[in-house]
Amino acid sequence: MTAPSTGRRLSPVRRSPVRTALAAGLLAASVVPLGAPPAAADHDAPCLESEVPGSERLADTHAKDNPALERMHVEEAQELATGRGVKVAVIDSGMVGTEGLDIAGGVAIAGVDPATRLSGHGTIVAGLIAGPRGVAPDAQVFDVKVYDTDDADSTQGERELSSAGIAAGIDAVVRAQPQQQFDIVNISLAVREPDPELEAAVARLVDLGVVVVAAAGNAPAETPDPGFEGTPDNDADVFPADYPGVLAVSATPPFDENPSTYVLPNLDTDVAAPTLGAISANATGQVCVLDQVATSWASAEVSGVMALLKQRFPRETAPQLVARLQATTEGAGALDGPDGTAANPWTGAGVVQAHDALTREIKPGRQGKVETTVREVRADAQAPPALERIDLFGTPRAILLWSGLVAGSLLALAFMLRPLLRR
Repeated sequence: MTAPSTGRRLSPVRRSPVRTALAAGLLAASVVPLGAPPAAADHDAPCLESEVPGSERLADTHAKDNPALERMHVEEAQELATGRGVKVAVIDSGMVGTEGLDIAGGVAIAGVDPATRLSGHGTIVAGLIAGPRGVAPDAQVFDVKVYDTDDADSTQGERELSSAGIAAGIDAVVRAQPQQQFDIVNISLAVREPDPELEAAVARLVDLGVVVVAAAGNAPAETPDPGFEGTPDNDADVFPADYPGVLAVSATPPFDENPSTYVLPNLDTDVAAPTLGAISANATGQVCVLDQVATSWASAEVSGVMALLKQRFPRETAPQLVARLQATTEGAGALDGPDGTAANPWTGAGVVQAHDALTREIKPGRQGKVETTVREVRADAQAPPALERIDLFGTPRAILLWSGLVAGSLLALAFMLRPLLRR
């Protein structure tokens, strides 16, 4: 197994009045949860991983609008589905039960204290998926705790995030599947180095037939110049998002801001979702607002959309549901199925459109291929002959027509004159 190297934490920066600044960064050459706290908040109720049980609970946000979900038309989609009957496993830092969040149980991997919550990351993720102001408010979430906190103190028995931890969490989901019957597995975490054990664990998870959603990677603080573009030569390695069968989700900034400021160019990106302004809950129970463009939050939102799709189309396979998502994005859509190469390394098939995904008339095959109707053109095809024009004054047709009209007129005249002739 490839051991993760150490490096300094690269935090996302909040949105300023002028522009949204740098978002969450991956731990350089190592691992981090994708969506770290900003150095300071510019509003009264930001979503912060540092808010944990025992912290003072501050006032809930007064925000009524949810611009991230509005762009994806989630409210319209919720008129058709709310995630009822769908269960989502959340592999993360553990979650706290907040108001309106339906937690169906949980497990912790070996070496991680199941009773402590040293990071609010998992709670924020769960709230985005199935909180009362999340995407799928009636879905259930299952807590799979795989790490304690980013800056874990090993001398105190705390465990940091690692590829081994993610793999162990995946195997915990696989073992629990016969009893829990998960539909979706959310992994808002990433490592930058490939790991054969993690890859094997992901393959076992995909074989269960569940939808696996993971973060596609945030830009580090050393962001290239604004003109930087993603190409195959600078395609970022992000795992487990890059492994086969995983729905890799990137985050999209507001307005026309350059995505390279926030997210990594990843040619395995399948779709993208906006995150700025989305509403969740801190581990203190405070209702909070995201002030970050970060792929961990985006993958949580997309897991919620997949829960809506699963409720709406309960008989469809994971590839079919993913195909619906990709074929209805705000973009060109995926041409080669769930694991096709992205034409756009920032957004993949495009920005998710939840209502379209639930309502568009699409019939994807069980392996996720969407057939397109194409007009057939044949070399030997001939246009049908034009209808023959009737000449009312031609011969002999005209003779028959006018003879009929005259005879009919005489008959009608005789019928009208019949009373007069009887006098």
